[in-house]
Amino acid sequence: MAIFDELKSVAGVLQEAGKIEQYRQILDAQKELLEMQKRISDLELDNKDLKDKLQTKDSLTFENNAYWINKDGKKDGPFCSCCWDDHNKTIRVQPAGNPAFCTCPKCKNTVKVYPDRDNPPHASQFRPTSYR
Repeated sequence: MAIFDELKSVAGVLQEAGKIEQYRQILDAQKELLEMQKRISDLELDNKDLKDKLQTKDSLTFENNAYWINKDGKKDGPFCSCCWDDHNKTIRVQPAGNPAFCTCPKCKNTVKVYPDRDNPPHASQFRPTSYR
């Protein structure tokens, strides 16, 4: 960084000339410059994170008790509605045994995501198999 290098050069000249007070002022300015650089970097990361979340929010649709992301005309998901609503995190829900239901691996929320899928038959509906 050009400003930092210039301050370093000026500090060296002041130190050699015995100008201790001015040398300390340059060191303080360098310290402030480094702190501002870090702050700018942190703000840029926060800004990127917020832009990503806003883009995700704009592409979310709520359907069948879960969120879905529309990407290039295709539906991606389902994602946990509790995790998104509480923490703005897109956590993909996983099948929960019954093909109509899914469970969030993070918060353990279970939702009926696929209402059009048939529920599996109950044990009383199974016919016994004859074994020979």
